[in-house]
Amino acid sequence: MLRRMYAGKGLIIALVVGFLAVEAIVAACFLSFMHVKTSNNWATRSEQVLIELERVRSIVTGAETNQRGYLITGSEEYLASYREAIDMLQEQIRRIGSLTRDNSMQQDRVAYLATQVDQRSDEMELAIVTRQTKGLPNAKSVVTQNRQNRTMDTIHDITGQIREEESRVLARNRTDSEAWAFTTGSLALVFFLLNAVVFTLCGVVMKLALSSQAQAERLVHALRPSTTPATR
Repeated sequence: MLRRMYAGKGLIIALVVGFLAVEAIVAACFLSFMHVKTSNNWATRSEQVLIELERVRSIVTGAETNQRGYLITGSEEYLASYREAIDMLQEQIRRIGSLTRDNSMQQDRVAYLATQVDQRSDEMELAIVTRQTKGLPNAKSVVTQNRQNRTMDTIHDITGQIREEESRVLARNRTDSEAWAFTTGSLALVFFLLNAVVFTLCGVVMKLALSSQAQAERLVHALRPSTTPATR
C-alpha cells in the first residue's frame, strides 16, 4: 500500500515538473523572440537612417550641380531640377527626424542639419537671383562669398556624426539580437533535456506503480482462503 502511494505521488510530482518545464520553455522562447524582434526593428530603423543620409548627401550634391549649371548657362532646365532637389531634400530630412525620434541626441543633430540645409538653400537661391538680375559675374562673386561660410562642410560633418551614431546603434542591436538568439537556443536545449529526464522518470514511476500493483494482487490471491468444497 505504501509503495503504491509513494509511486502515485512520485508520478504526480514528475508530471507537475514536466508541465512546469514545458511552460518555462514557452515563456523563455516567447520573451526571447520578442526581444529579438525588438532588436531587429531597431536595427532596421538604423539601416533606414543610413540610407536616408546617403540620399541627403546625393540630393545636396545634385542641387549644387544643377545650380552651377543654371548659373553658367542660364537654362531653365537646370533650375527646374534644382527646385525639385530642394523639395526632395526637405522631405528626406523629415524622414530622418521621424526615424530618430527616440534618440534625443540624434534629434538635436537632425535639427541642426535642417538649419544648415536651409542656410545652404538660401545661399544657392541668392546666387540664382543674382544671376537672374545682375548677370553671371555678380553671381560668381556671391558663390565665392558663400564658400567662405563653409556651410557644405558643416553639412558633411553633421551627416557624418549622425551616420556614426546610427552605425553604433546598428552594431549594438545586431549583437544583442544574436546574443538573444543564442540564449533562446540554449534554453530550448536545456529544457528539452530536462523534459526528457522528467518523462523518463515518469515512465520509471509508472512501471514501479504497475509492478507494485501486480505484486499486491498476487499476494492477495495467495492469501485468499481456498474455497474447494469438502468431500463426503
